[in-house]
Amino acid sequence: MGKIHPPAFIEPFSPFWWECMVMIILIITIVVRVPLHFKKVNVKTYATFIALFFSINFLVENYYNYQEGYWNVKQNLPAHLCSISYFLCIALLLNYKQWLAECVYYWGLAGGIHSLLTPEFTLGMDGYNFYAYFIDHAGMLLVIAYMILHLDFRPRPKSWIWIFGYTQIVAIGVGLVNYAVGANYMYLSAKPEVNNPFVIGEWPYYILVLELVGLLHFWAFYLPFAKKNKQVFVH
Repeated sequence: MGKIHPPAFIEPFSPFWWECMVMIILIITIVVRVPLHFKKVNVKTYATFIALFFSINFLVENYYNYQEGYWNVKQNLPAHLCSISYFLCIALLLNYKQWLAECVYYWGLAGGIHSLLTPEFTLGMDGYNFYAYFIDHAGMLLVIAYMILHLDFRPRPKSWIWIFGYTQIVAIGVGLVNYAVGANYMYLSAKPEVNNPFVIGEWPYYILVLELVGLLHFWAFYLPFAKKNKQVFVH
């Protein structure tokens, strides 16, 4: 087992944080808009290219940590909800499914937004890990924008409730992984060290708060589509 890497942080709304966010927004905008400006670019082929890039990024990230002596089962298994969402993004880009898109939409939007607002680099900011963190988390937002703009994604009514239910099933599975290897994936064993206003109280009470916050987030994410879905249902 490799060494445990101490987490690193970027102070939210600091000059460096703003530099990172501006760069991320520019890259997402450029990548997502390519099919709109280059008519010869096939939407599905382009999605496969993005999926391939994400896959290579995952392999490089893990190889880098292995070479540096930091790969270990307590930190590097893809068992955080963001890591799970990242793999679902790859699967979605290769083979679009509505239920898969809904998982990516709710989990990826919640995880991506908060991971960028309050960055906690669990594997540190050294070398490739710095870039991988932003590819992993901003990549989910890129896929969400891509599937809305190019794949005509719209969440179904009550999808936010269903995804919240799926989240509980995933949390149980991840909890078992944590118990088996002594890890803290999905921050079920201990609260994250980052200063996030939604992390309130100590274990296990902060988990209950995050459950409520998560449900409210999912509901809020569905609202932009609620009116259109209602119109479709009525007609």
